[in-house]
Amino acid sequence: MSDRRFLEKLRDGARELISTRGVAMVNEQPIVSFTFDGFPKSAALNAAPALERGGAAGTFYVGRRFCDAIVDGIEQYGLDDLRRLIDNGHEIGSHTSDRVRTPSFGAAELIADAEANAEFIRAQFGDLRMTTFAFPFGDIDLKTKLRMQGRFAACRSTSPGVNAGVADLGALRAEPLFSQSTDAAAVTSLIERSSRPRSWLIFFAHDVDESPSPHGCTPQLLEHALESALGTGCQVLPVRNALGWIRFRTQAQRRSSPS
Repeated sequence: MSDRRFLEKLRDGARELISTRGVAMVNEQPIVSFTFDGFPKSAALNAAPALERGGAAGTFYVGRRFCDAIVDGIEQYGLDDLRRLIDNGHEIGSHTSDRVRTPSFGAAELIADAEANAEFIRAQFGDLRMTTFAFPFGDIDLKTKLRMQGRFAACRSTSPGVNAGVADLGALRAEPLFSQSTDAAAVTSLIERSSRPRSWLIFFAHDVDESPSPHGCTPQLLEHALESALGTGCQVLPVRNALGWIRFRTQAQRRSSPS
């Protein structure tokens, strides 16, 4: 086992020991969510319309300092992109302002950064509130986990796996959707294995482009993942919408549950 993989397993195991916002999942229908960190303009231009064509929506995590920026040669989102996403029912979630790793912040600095990000959105879109958060690079420690889960309805990590049975709303598990490290067959297999009651599979990516970065995917791979999710009977929901489904039974679920 590589040193990196060993450290990841240690970190993953530590978080299991400090799961502080675990909720029992009650959704009978499996859920898949597509999330985009940062986020590059290509995610707004390519991923959002693909999801819409499937009758779905995604979660786009915003860092205010990336608005209209060029990062590593990749064009980032603009205000027009945010406006279109909001108008079409996508969720706008929060990142740190400029994708700084949360453990590097002090307590006051971390809260100030989250508030500055929230104020950026309020200044443009009125009372729109970002209710979920994604840890940049998946970098998380107990202190930042406790602080951010106290501010947001849910926080998403990058620890691999499916949220099943019990979901830790302070560090939701998520799988990368990166074209350089996976393919259509592997994505289909993952979705099929995850398609069972009380499960929630979250994908994350950055750019969505014909020539994606190492942390992005092609439009074709995204569309394949969406088709596979819908084809196996999954609901495809933004993170904020999925929270209600995993926590509260619908009338149909109550009728079908054994007495």
